[in-house]
Amino acid sequence: MFTNTSNLPISVAVWLAHDDYDHSNDPYHISATSLLKPIKSLVLSNRVTNNSNTDVADLIASRMGTAVHTAIENAWLNSSRTETLHKLNYSQKLVNNIVINPSPSQITEDTVPIYMELRGSTKVGKYTVSGKFDFVSGGVLEDFKTTGTYGYINQSNAEKYIQQGSIYKWLHPKIITEDYMYIQYIFTDWSAAKARQDKNYPSSRIVPQRYVLKSVQDTEAFVVSRINMIDMYRDAAQSEIPDCTPEELWERASVFKYYKNPESRARSTKNFTTYHEAHERMIQDGSVGVVVEIKGEVKFCAYCPAVSICKQAKGYIAASRLVI
Repeated sequence: MFTNTSNLPISVAVWLAHDDYDHSNDPYHISATSLLKPIKSLVLSNRVTNNSNTDVADLIASRMGTAVHTAIENAWLNSSRTETLHKLNYSQKLVNNIVINPSPSQITEDTVPIYMELRGSTKVGKYTVSGKFDFVSGGVLEDFKTTGTYGYINQSNAEKYIQQGSIYKWLHPKIITEDYMYIQYIFTDWSAAKARQDKNYPSSRIVPQRYVLKSVQDTEAFVVSRINMIDMYRDAAQSEIPDCTPEELWERASVFKYYKNPESRARSTKNFTTYHEAHERMIQDGSVGVVVEIKGEVKFCAYCPAVSICKQAKGYIAASRLVI
């Protein structure tokens, strides 16, 4: 069931509530993206009873990403694809030889195979690991990410993208044959003005970036290790499951507030990013003040299905480090 606290009109509410993802009911099925989630999040999410409501407004970012993927796929499957490629000045030979999702028997030495939205799976013990990639051409994987510019500038998800792409190659070795991939960043908050002013800002609304994939051997070792951890803690008491790390929680950095007058803390004298800087200032003022560390907020919990039962998250809420 869904809620609609923002009172969105029925035209978009139906779109947001619609879900055509190929979910699996197998309790031992794990997707490539799930393998990258924190162990505590993944294990506890499977213990959440399915009686809570989802607000449709919380699905906007996800549905926008899905809409972009669907639009790209539809453009390639559309009967006007040949005309579109001609308008882009691609050669007639290339156009004639493109085949979408060909079977091995359809491929000749002239074929230009393009693969889209194919799911592959393999067994790891009693678990089934699966993954559906976005696009492969010439053996090169491409993944479309609809995201803000912050992640691109700071490369905050680079390692996760590489690991995800590496798992796709591990699952589809006959289709993904190159040892690198491209993330096609499609920015939701891109500004032409900022692009003109800041050389580190993306120059276009869509920017491809090349990443080197991990070896098949390293990827398999990673997958097996994660599966073993998931199985180890599958039925464990919550207190025994490793806590999510600051990196997994998207934890913001602490702020060190210096108060020259310890008796008056309505407003800090100055804020610092490190304890050393704050302590140095206190010494300069005659060591009469006090330095207080304000732990950073955690962000991941707000998107975690297990937040309602997670004791670690409840601790952050109590400490005012998590707002749900």
